[in-house]
Amino acid sequence: MAQIRFRFSKFSLAVYLKLALLTGVLLLLQTPQALLAQAIPRRWQAKQYRPPIGIGAPTRTEGGGTRGSTANNRCPIVGKSLTALVPGDRFGVTVAPYPTFFVYMPAASVQASPLSVEFELQDKDGNSIYKSTFKTSGKPGILSLTLPSQAGLPPLTVGQDYKWLFSIICQPDERSLDRTVEGWVRRIQLDATLNNQLKQASPQQQVQLYAGAEIWQDALATLVQLRRNYPNDAAIAAAWQQLLSSADLNAIAQESLAASSTTPETRFTSSQP
Repeated sequence: MAQIRFRFSKFSLAVYLKLALLTGVLLLLQTPQALLAQAIPRRWQAKQYRPPIGIGAPTRTEGGGTRGSTANNRCPIVGKSLTALVPGDRFGVTVAPYPTFFVYMPAASVQASPLSVEFELQDKDGNSIYKSTFKTSGKPGILSLTLPSQAGLPPLTVGQDYKWLFSIICQPDERSLDRTVEGWVRRIQLDATLNNQLKQASPQQQVQLYAGAEIWQDALATLVQLRRNYPNDAAIAAAWQQLLSSADLNAIAQESLAASSTTPETRFTSSQP
C-alpha cells in the first residue's frame, strides 16, 4: 500500500510540474503585451515635472487654438480637429537634444490643393528660435516633426522650457485665419541609473522606462517608431492605445501614422542669427 501511495505521489507531482510549466509558458506568452500596456499610467498626471508658470488654459486642439473667429468657415479641412499629441496640460519632457513632436493633421477638402503648414519653436519668452513651412499630402494622419540637428539650430538647453506651435495655413494671404495648436517641452538630464537601463533595454522596455520616468516625448517617439516597424503587433497596439488614452487622446488613437518624411516648401532654416 505504501508503494502504491508513493507511486501516486510521484504521478501527482509530475502532473503538477507539467501544469505549472504549461501555466508559466502561457504567462510568459501573455506577459509582453500585458506588461507593455500596464507600464503606462492610466492617466498621465506628471508629479515630478511641472509645466512652466503661466502656461494658461490647455490648448491642444483647433477648438481652443484657432486664430480668428471666422476660421471655421474659411479653412479647407474636413473630419477630426487638428490635435497636438500632448498630455492635458500641454507639457512634456524629453532627453533628446533635438526632440520629435507629433500632431494629428486632418484631411484637406477635395477642392483644396495640399495645404501648407508651419512649425515653430519659441523660447519661454516667446522669441522664435526655429520656424519651417512645408506642404502636407492632404491626407489625414499623425505627423512627426523632428527638430533638425543641422541648419545651425543649437540643441535644446537642459532645464529650459520651450513652446512649440503647429499651424495650418488656411489662407496664405490672411494668417489670422490659421488653425494652430501648441505644446511645451523641457529637456531634462537623465540620471545615471536610468541612462544605463535605457542603454540595455529593448525599444519595448524603453517605452516602459520612459513612461515610468514621466518622459512623455521620448515614450511617445519610441512607441511611434515601434508602430512603424511592427504595425500588426498586438502588444504595441495595446500600449499605443493606453498611452494616448492616458492623455485623453482617444479620439485619434486609431488614426494612421503619416509618412515619416515631409516635403519642405523651403529648406529648414533657423530663425536665429
